[in-house]
Amino acid sequence: MAALLLSVASLGGGFVLAKIAFQQDAASFEPDYVDETKGEKPDGEHAPAEAAGDGHADAGAQDADSEEEGEASVREGVLEFGEIVTNIESFDAKGSPEPAFLKLTLVLVYRPDPGASDLMKERQPFMRDLFTGYARSLNETDVRGMAGVLNVKAELLKRARAAAGSDLPQEILISDLIVQ
Repeated sequence: MAALLLSVASLGGGFVLAKIAFQQDAASFEPDYVDETKGEKPDGEHAPAEAAGDGHADAGAQDADSEEEGEASVREGVLEFGEIVTNIESFDAKGSPEPAFLKLTLVLVYRPDPGASDLMKERQPFMRDLFTGYARSLNETDVRGMAGVLNVKAELLKRARAAAGSDLPQEILISDLIVQ
């Protein structure tokens, strides 16, 4: 009976400790969101909605400006490469090599640091060259399955960081990957 009581107590204690550790880990990996609430001053006071007059025309202009700023900030950390088409080696059912084509449509996501946009646009041709060279070395089995796609993304990111000369590139997004 004592052994049963001790095992239940240790399981319960282990569960509680695991839950506490999970909550601490989850808090440490929580993203740092910037609170961009409209009309708030840095000290938390609210700005008046209407300064003078009826204020309706000004509010509409402010909404349009904030939408344009939001769209620009979304595009700030994104570099599109378009399509990369290259020939790769494939194998038929008998194991004989046969030609195939690989079509990739890539988007590079980078940190929007000051000057990063200019650097990424300047280094884009070098990145594209490295991406094309890597894609030519692939064969059909290299891009098969989720593990293959993740490996391709990791290799492309490694080459993007090498071409940029920094860790500004954060992720490679593959919108199309077609083997024909």
